[in-house]
Amino acid sequence: MTAKKYQVFVSSTFRDLVDERQDAIRNILDLKHIPAGMELFPATDVTQLDYIKKVIDECDYYLLIMGGRYGSMDAEGVSYTEREYDYAVENEKVVLAFVHDDPASIPVGKSDVKPEVVAALNAFRKKVMNGRLVRGWTTRQNLEPLVLKSLLHAFNDLPQIGWIRGDAVASEPLLEQANKLLQENADLKAEIAKLVSSNNVKVKDIADLDDAFTIRYESRHYSRGSSYTHTRRTVTLTWRQIFLAIAAELDTAKTDHVILVAVIEAVEQAGIGYKPDRMDDTDRVRIKVQMIALGLIETQVSKTTQGGVAEFLYLTAKGRALFIEGMVVRKSHTN
Repeated sequence: MTAKKYQVFVSSTFRDLVDERQDAIRNILDLKHIPAGMELFPATDVTQLDYIKKVIDECDYYLLIMGGRYGSMDAEGVSYTEREYDYAVENEKVVLAFVHDDPASIPVGKSDVKPEVVAALNAFRKKVMNGRLVRGWTTRQNLEPLVLKSLLHAFNDLPQIGWIRGDAVASEPLLEQANKLLQENADLKAEIAKLVSSNNVKVKDIADLDDAFTIRYESRHYSRGSSYTHTRRTVTLTWRQIFLAIAAELDTAKTDHVILVAVIEAVEQAGIGYKPDRMDDTDRVRIKVQMIALGLIETQVSKTTQGGVAEFLYLTAKGRALFIEGMVVRKSHTN
């Protein structure tokens, strides 16, 4: 199938969040999608704001990063960043917002100090915090994985129209034929799955939930300024840790990209400093197979919202029960 690319508008105040913006743009590019922003055309008058609106119209997602500044304001005392946000919301764009959790810790050089500007910033923060897809951040290092995870979730759970190369668009008859073949393929896979299930294959000596598994992944290492390289690393987690992280993401059926999101979360929960940017494909498949063998997840080939087909993961009844058991808060016993 033709790869669809999404366009993401990156919005923030400019000079105080240069590195954070660049990190977000790199994340979008690393995911093979298209970033858009106004680095070379800052909004300073109505004509430019109209141009920005046209750019937002062409985007599928709107990503906002908020720090300690309100930004340049128009004649009505409203910042251009807030104007962009309001326009994206009014036009029902999928908004991903990242708001600084501790404004008091931001250096003075990157914060507003005038009372009226601080009041406007706080009002804007309150407005944004009422949105649905809002995450808090405190440092550049912890913002980047939050952006990556949110983008992955949005692309999977809230797919938009996107862009396809003009020379890659097939004719309608070819598309119908391709969809028919894909559906036949999906039906055959479903039959195979039933046959495998009916054979009741038993796996001997399978690792249990408290056994450890070493995952290979790559993290970003910043060498100087905004430049970075990928460094190969490993992390050892128990199958229980891996499962609980995956299960937390399976509130609805998802494709196996959820495994990378879950590994990022598990690494964060384990307090390991180097967060995954991408993981070894073999290990991702091994994790999926292990969860299936343990009877905790099942897979099903289904139609996507875009008309194609894909393999989706979902929790079994056993998996749901184990997730609840692992996450429930129990009474504290005192003597």
